[in-house]
Amino acid sequence: MPSATEILFELGLDDELKGVTHECIYPIKALDKPQIISPSFDVNSLNSSEIDKKIRDLSIDKKPIFIINSKKVKEIRPDLIISQNLCEVCAPFDREIHQIFSVLGYNPKNLEINPKSVYDIFDSIIVIGREIGNIEKAQQLVNRLTKRIRHIEQILKDCNNDNKGKRQKIICLEWITPFFIAGHWVPQMVEIVGGINGIGKTGAVSWVISIDDLVKFEPDKIIVMPCGFDMEKTCNEAMNLNKDKKWNSLKAVKMQETYVVDANSFFSKPSPRIVTGIEILAKILHPDLFEKLRTPDNSYKKL
Repeated sequence: MPSATEILFELGLDDELKGVTHECIYPIKALDKPQIISPSFDVNSLNSSEIDKKIRDLSIDKKPIFIINSKKVKEIRPDLIISQNLCEVCAPFDREIHQIFSVLGYNPKNLEINPKSVYDIFDSIIVIGREIGNIEKAQQLVNRLTKRIRHIEQILKDCNNDNKGKRQKIICLEWITPFFIAGHWVPQMVEIVGGINGIGKTGAVSWVISIDDLVKFEPDKIIVMPCGFDMEKTCNEAMNLNKDKKWNSLKAVKMQETYVVDANSFFSKPSPRIVTGIEILAKILHPDLFEKLRTPDNSYKKL
């Protein structure tokens, strides 16, 4: 679970981390950890439509999306597994956990983390800190993250008190072909920065929508954030949207208010970096208000 890997490193508990997944690429030192889980197909060589089809085919044929490295699992002999049950596509869970149990011949404790909102993510930091033995540092991390959110909220509150604020209708697309509207914590991220998230719902799973749904909602800004994609891959995929007449008819597209973000780093994973994602959204929705707010280079751009 990549978010748990990030949390463990943030809490200084990385020495306790003995194995990771293929998605555990941050911080850079996570790449030094043994990789015990890999995808069953080459995700990087496929576009969003091909990935969607491949996953559907594997599900229909009841074939695994992920492959367990049994040899490394036996060498590690874990006492604790941190897993999720939010999305079987994004990270391994049921089938893979039971496979690990079978390989080991015993059942290590399985700490299941299923955050569905921003503050659920903060709770998961506390849970992991308590379980592994650094609850004080976990609380300090949550306090720092909360302070950053409060800073944004206060600026927006002051703006609204001066009657300068305007709520914008926002669409966050978690997949391109087909269109998936972002769920879980993303709608709350939009709400924190003062946007109206009229289709997605905090805590709900992501679901397929049509271009007609977008036309009906008529968003002021569209943010493209395919799950697990970096900026380069997102930009390449999003350029194909310009071939769709209905897409080009959207007000946000006409007004050049369509953005791509580094979803893999700041939106897709329930990790501490989700707060950086909120700061990115603040700059997208309110560029004048948050002009001085610093965000990572190449974390977002206009399409």
